[in-house]
Amino acid sequence: MNTYKTTHRARCPNGALVDTYNITIQSAATIMVEDIAKTLADAPVTIYQEDLATLLRAKLGAEVTVEGWHHGIHITSTRR
Repeated sequence: MNTYKTTHRARCPNGALVDTYNITIQSAATIMVEDIAKTLADAPVTIYQEDLATLLRAKLGAEVTVEGWHHGIHITSTRR
C-alpha cells in the first residue's frame, strides 16, 4: 500500500473563508505525484471539502481522506 499526503487550500462556497485541507491518498498502485499535483491544481478554487474528496477519488482511483476545520468543527471525508 502506498500513502501520499499533501495539503490543499480552497475557498468555501458558503462564505469567504479559505480552508486548508489535509489530504491522505492510499493506493496499492503507484500514483505519480505529478498526477496528484495536477489534479489539485485543476480542482475548482471554490469547492466543498466533501466534493473535493469525491473529485480526487474519481480522478486518481484511490482511497482518499480529506480533513479540514470549518467554523471550529473538524470534518473528515473519506472516499473508498
